[in-house]
Amino acid sequence: MIEEMKHLGFTGAEAQIYVFLLQHPLSTGYEISKGTGLPRANTYQALETLAAKERVTAVSEEPIRYAPVPPERLLKRIQEETAQRCQDLQLSLSRLEQPDSVGHFWELSNRGRIEARLRELINAAQRRIAASLWAEDLELLVDVLQAARDRGCMVILNLFGDARADFATVYQHEGPEKVVGGHVVALAIDFEEALVASLDEPASGVTTQNRTLVRVVEKFIRDEAYLAAIYERFSPELERAFGPHLVELRRRLLPAADAEHLVAVTAMDSQPISLPSGLK
Repeated sequence: MIEEMKHLGFTGAEAQIYVFLLQHPLSTGYEISKGTGLPRANTYQALETLAAKERVTAVSEEPIRYAPVPPERLLKRIQEETAQRCQDLQLSLSRLEQPDSVGHFWELSNRGRIEARLRELINAAQRRIAASLWAEDLELLVDVLQAARDRGCMVILNLFGDARADFATVYQHEGPEKVVGGHVVALAIDFEEALVASLDEPASGVTTQNRTLVRVVEKFIRDEAYLAAIYERFSPELERAFGPHLVELRRRLLPAADAEHLVAVTAMDSQPISLPSGLK
């Protein structure tokens, strides 16, 4: 109980005196000192502070006797004062707070702007580029990706469809005609900024420096790479367990229309997935 009172602004001596007065109201300073075992000087100093804070009341003279303010009334006042102090402090601190630009999102509303922003981000990268692209996207970005590799960037690509990218570590996926979910591209640079876009009309996308969303995009790209590598190594076992293109596993998580499309593409002739060029 004494420790809890300390959290509310009492010193240890003040808390002991208040508790003693609840049990022995109308005690003198001498009686309080004797009953609590506190030095007399400390007792009188604490009593002065408690009286000034209106936590105890002097109710007589010669000798001065003290009574505690009832706990219900005292704690209610402390609660109200603390709430007001927090409200005032929140207002003061909010005036000092600066806008956090890393939490902002910028919407990209057409394909031209998306492609331009992809090139800008790749040109800005200093250490690492990770992306999921279709082969047709790579044709538009090959020059800036090569330039990024030449200035020392690591380039990691999940590539959907056939295209040459000997400047990158490539994880090869099925062709676009077998992709469920539409034409989606994702890019992350230097673990600091990310872009995700749907290039199906009407094209739309978003770019952000929000740390949480950048990590989500990074994880999305890594998980696709893991899947490609695992599928390459264990495709016979995986397809025996989950069907062609993992249809039985993936259909559980897809909307009905996408699931029907997935079932349809599994019936198409397919070629074995080649080893990712970055792993050869």
